[in-house]
Amino acid sequence: MPLNIEKYRRDIDARNARLRTAAAFREPDRVPVGFSIGGSYYCGLFNHPIGEYYANPEMQVEVQIKGIEWEYEYLRADSCVKTSLSYDMGPLGEWVVCGGDVERPAGTSPRYVHRCADLDEFLALDIPRSEDNPRLRERARAVARFTAAARKLGVTLPVRKADSLHVHPPLSFLCAVIDPVVVCTAMFTEPDKLRAALDKCFAAFLAYREIGLADPKSVTALGLADDNISFISGESFRQWQMPYYLKLKERYSLKSFSLHTDGPNDQHFRILAEEVGLTSMDIGGFSDLANAVRDMKGKVHIYGGLNCKDFYGTGPLSDAARRKALAALRLAGPGGGFELAIGGETYVGVSPRGIRELVELVEERGRYPIRIEESETR
Repeated sequence: MPLNIEKYRRDIDARNARLRTAAAFREPDRVPVGFSIGGSYYCGLFNHPIGEYYANPEMQVEVQIKGIEWEYEYLRADSCVKTSLSYDMGPLGEWVVCGGDVERPAGTSPRYVHRCADLDEFLALDIPRSEDNPRLRERARAVARFTAAARKLGVTLPVRKADSLHVHPPLSFLCAVIDPVVVCTAMFTEPDKLRAALDKCFAAFLAYREIGLADPKSVTALGLADDNISFISGESFRQWQMPYYLKLKERYSLKSFSLHTDGPNDQHFRILAEEVGLTSMDIGGFSDLANAVRDMKGKVHIYGGLNCKDFYGTGPLSDAARRKALAALRLAGPGGGFELAIGGETYVGVSPRGIRELVELVEERGRYPIRIEESETR
């Protein structure tokens, strides 16, 4: 079971060098290709029940070790650079902060049930201090079980500490606690209450993301996941969410500011590049890559261009996915600043063979200078 990462050190170093060059808006030897792959996908790959994975920290260790080895031995994408393990709670940060109920449907990640019906209920909700939060203590016990299981198995890989808690920035935080329809309607019907609620979310974001942080100015890299901005206009983003992005930039000393949203996000690209000053963006699977190139190329490192639905099944890389990948390489590859990827998370059901063959395609056709004819993309 113990995994010797040093066996793959040469590959890791080469991939990281390629990623750094592309992120600096220069052309490496070829376009990088990557996937955001985690525990749920590993469970599908190895026929482990996803519900048991999230409920059992000891199982998580075994699944993650097998998954990381599969990435190094089989997939061999540029995203295959993992060198540590981490306890995986699932997308439940807001549940830890606010409490309430969690659904655990079969075959997918746990899901936080909206805790509050409206803004009044949320504004009246008592959010505990992190040191008094029983759910945070429960998480700490699970991390301890995970770490002990790794060491019992002889795993020498580092286990990531879990001092701080991943929660979403204010709008997506609030949309986890309240139905997003209620939140978006309040932009027009209860703007003052909405601002108060978002301010409360921002205070919680800082309190839980900065657990154990002595000096905010020591933070040089920040990554946000903010799916719910996909459903609002650019002007609504400027009014309701962008102020918090700018406060974070002022609070920290950021050299790297990255964002993930599932999409579509086309309405935000220019704002994020020119007014927010992102350095990197996962554009999700539903945005138009041409719009991302138009508005962000050379300013923001672009990650994406493909969608999970291009790869569902068990078979080889389809002709349609091949053409789409070649079109993305031709459009966004020149000049660097691009990583071809499935935008967002790679979900259970995506063909392992299909994404391995995508890596092979990029290794062959993504080399600089890019030589792909338009006729190959149709």
